[in-house]
Amino acid sequence: MLKVSNLVLGYDNVPVVFDVSLEVKEKEVVSIVGSNGAGKTTILRGLSGLIRPMGGSIEFLGQDITKTPAHKLVKMGISHVPEGRQLFGKLTVRENLMMGAYTLKDEAAKKDALDQVYHLFPRLKEREDQAAETFSGGEQQMLAIARGMMSKPKLLMIDEMSLGLAPVLVDRVMDSLKEIRATGITVLIVEQKVKEALELADRGYVLATGRILQEGPSRELLESDIVKKAYLGM
Repeated sequence: MLKVSNLVLGYDNVPVVFDVSLEVKEKEVVSIVGSNGAGKTTILRGLSGLIRPMGGSIEFLGQDITKTPAHKLVKMGISHVPEGRQLFGKLTVRENLMMGAYTLKDEAAKKDALDQVYHLFPRLKEREDQAAETFSGGEQQMLAIARGMMSKPKLLMIDEMSLGLAPVLVDRVMDSLKEIRATGITVLIVEQKVKEALELADRGYVLATGRILQEGPSRELLESDIVKKAYLGM
């Protein structure tokens, strides 16, 4: 579904991600893990068209999207749930969700998308008229993920979903991704919590200082000496 080749990304002509290559296959969950500042968020910004690559190429469903702007990528089926949730705090749950459905022109499609996210996150249905800013961190993260699903994406990319959450809420949000996967949506996550992210994913990429350090099936990465020493404290 997604093929990234020798991607170089940066800011103000200064690269911070170097020659990154990765693949995401249909209906997979793939994790990019690494410490804070490794370049994980920058990669997602590049993949979603928020920053222009300085080198390399990106293909989505066989089509070159390296220079495709963000709004067109959403219509093509790529949805990006940003770090820090970035909700519209004064708007209600339902209003936030409908903002995520702006690419859907058919009212029946919007209703179907809304029904789907309410089924996955019943708490949002119960509080659909409540302002997003009154939610807890875990509830806001669920709302952000649900908003990302409202465009009916083929590929859902989620940036640091555990950021600022208590451990019990991290587990709850991780469990929700298992349900999302069951719907057939392909998921790419970037995450600092290496163990939790790899346990959830089929495959993973370990990122350090803007470069892929190691890649492979998640089980193998969890047993890797490099991952154990650098990220799991073993």
